[in-house]
This record gives sequence, C-alpha cells and structure tokens, in this order.
Amino acid sequence: MKKILLGMLLPVFTLVLVTSCEKDMDSNPTFHENTSGFVLNMPANAANNVLDLLATNELTFTTSQPDYGGIPLSTNYDLEVSFEDFSAETPVYKLVTSSTSTAIKVAGSRLNDAVVTMFQEANEGVTYPSNEVKDLYVRLHANVNGMELGSCYSNVIKIQVIATYQAPSITLPEKLYVAGSSIGAPWGTWKPLNKVFGLDGYYFTVVYIPDGGEFKWGTYPEQWLGYADVATYTDEAGAGLSDSGGNIKVATGGWYVLCFRAKISGEAIEYTLNVYPAALYIIGAATEGALWIDSEPNFKFTAPADDTGVWESPAFAGGGEMRAYVKVGTFDWWRTEFTLFEGNLFWRDIDIPNNWAESKGAEYSITPAAGQKLYVTIGTPGVDANDTGEVR
Repeated sequence: MKKILLGMLLPVFTLVLVTSCEKDMDSNPTFHENTSGFVLNMPANAANNVLDLLATNELTFTTSQPDYGGIPLSTNYDLEVSFEDFSAETPVYKLVTSSTSTAIKVAGSRLNDAVVTMFQEANEGVTYPSNEVKDLYVRLHANVNGMELGSCYSNVIKIQVIATYQAPSITLPEKLYVAGSSIGAPWGTWKPLNKVFGLDGYYFTVVYIPDGGEFKWGTYPEQWLGYADVATYTDEAGAGLSDSGGNIKVATGGWYVLCFRAKISGEAIEYTLNVYPAALYIIGAATEGALWIDSEPNFKFTAPADDTGVWESPAFAGGGEMRAYVKVGTFDWWRTEFTLFEGNLFWRDIDIPNNWAESKGAEYSITPAAGQKLYVTIGTPGVDANDTGEVR
C-alpha cells in the first residue's frame, strides 16, 4: 500500500508529505484515510431533553479527530442536520456551521434558523409549525483542513427540538428591473419585470438579446446589480450566460424570458435567474374550439426574427373574451397572463374566476372578431422597453 510519510510536524501541524515507497521507514507516522468513522457525542443539555432552540444559549457538540494513522492533523468539521436519519442515498440536510475545534459550539438561535429554513425549502409556501417538537438528526463531516484528504462521517445522533418561525426584518422587493445593451435605449432604459401572479418572489419579463448582448438588473433603476449578485443560474434556453466585467452576457442571441426568484435567507435575499425561450400563446373562449389547453401548439404566437418585428397570434375564432399569456417555465398559464389596457400589455394582478370583464372591468376586456389576430410589440429598439398590443 502506498504510504504518505510525515517529514516534519510544525506547531500548526504543517506537513511535508513524502510519497516515495523506497524511503518508507516504519518509525514514521503514516497517513491513511479514515474507514471506521468517528464519534459525535450527545450535547450535555440535549440528552433526555427537548430543546427550545430560541431559549437555548448554546449547544456544544464534541468529538475527537478521526483516525488518520495517528497523525495530529488540523481537521475541519461540518455540522449537518436533517429531519431524516441520513440513511438515504442522497440525504437532505442543512450545513449549520464549520469548525476546526473538536468542541463545535452552535448558538441555539442559529440552529433554530437552520431548522426553519430547512423546513421551508422542503415545504414551499407552508408556514413552519412553531412550538412543535421535532426529531432532529445530527452528524459531522470531517476532512483534513485545507486539503482534499480525510473525508469521513461520524455517527448520527438524534435530538428533540422546538424551533420557532421568526419573521425576517427584511422584505422581498416590490419590483425588479433590467437594463442592457439591447433593452430600449442602451444602458438607459430600465425595464420593470412583471410579478408571477399568486407567487411571492417571482418576477419575469420578455426581452430580445442579440449575440454577445449584456445586461444588468436591480431592485430599482440604476442599482446596477450584475452577474455575481445572482446565486444560481439555470439556462434552459441555451443562451450561454457568462460574467463579462460584472455584466450578464448572452452568447447566443434570441428571444428570452428572464425569470428571477428572490428568496429570503436569514437576513439577506438570495436571487436565482432562470432563462427560458420566449413563447406567447392565446387560450380560451375566443380560440378555435374554445380550448383551455396550456401550451397548445396551434395557439402559439409566431415570433419575429428580432426586436424590430412583431409577435403575431393565430387567428381568433371569435365569440368570447381574448385570453393570452407568456409561458414561463412550468407555471400555469394564468399566472403569467396579460390583456390590453390603453394599448399596453396589462399583466394579471387579481383572481379571475370567469373573465377580465367581471373581475377587473370592461376596459380590460377584449372581444376579438373571427379572423382577427393579436399583435404584440416588445419594446422599441434604441428607444424604450414598452410592451404594447393591438387586435386587428
């Protein structure tokens, strides 16, 4: 077996590792990966007790270094918690803290926040059941600090906790905006995004971005947030996103839906950006067959080649109110629906059990004649980012 020899040991455990088998000497300590795991001890105040996390000042989880061949190494410990016992092939867990001490101290409030956040991530839109006793499983992941060596896990312990949901002191932004090299007046027009109806923290818009086009975004005009301010990107349109001096750059030009998600994480807001191919549809009573089928291919708009053109719907059959929408990911069509108001696209902001006329007013309701089409213009290149429409 290949041995890693300890050449010298400094006070901070700096190692000189020698890999030559010819120079191996039995008297030298020998590094090897840990295969037996290591022991995580039950915190003293958690044994046979239900911990009210907000009322708990601190928990101390103790351990000892995994066996790496008897070598005292600087070791990193990640404290992980889960509502399950970690037996699943891919367990769902939350990393609470990391430490290089064998006595890992965690504030009760920090563990409380981790428990609540983990629940909310698995149960979107559900309020955490405060004051409910929950089983919480805890383990440590260890590795040699600063090196890709020694990865191993401790045993799993179970503690019982009461966590409490606390409303964050920050709120989700009311609006998001984008500006860029090809959105209205270059770097001068800040286009507001629309909210996904009924879902807090989701914002979307349709834009045309040419090859190599770039953009920035913000929660208000001229905030100039960029690539690094988005935590996660999902490019489902093959746009080819990259960082260009802080701007978000698009390699392959085309019509895209930009869909941001804002999510409160502790006392900060984390943003993700999903990019989808842009697609517009009509649906409902005024269509051929009066069909209410989401993403029906026969009801899809014809997209213009670039932002100098106009989106054109299929012909209406007449006999009912116009309903139209932008398809955004897997959201139901009615969450991203629009109508026309004074020539502009007006995005749904209320519940509509039957139609726009009843729920919003006659001035928001369009009843096309048979053979008419809906024409949509997404901004004016070099001028503005106003979305307008006309039925004719």
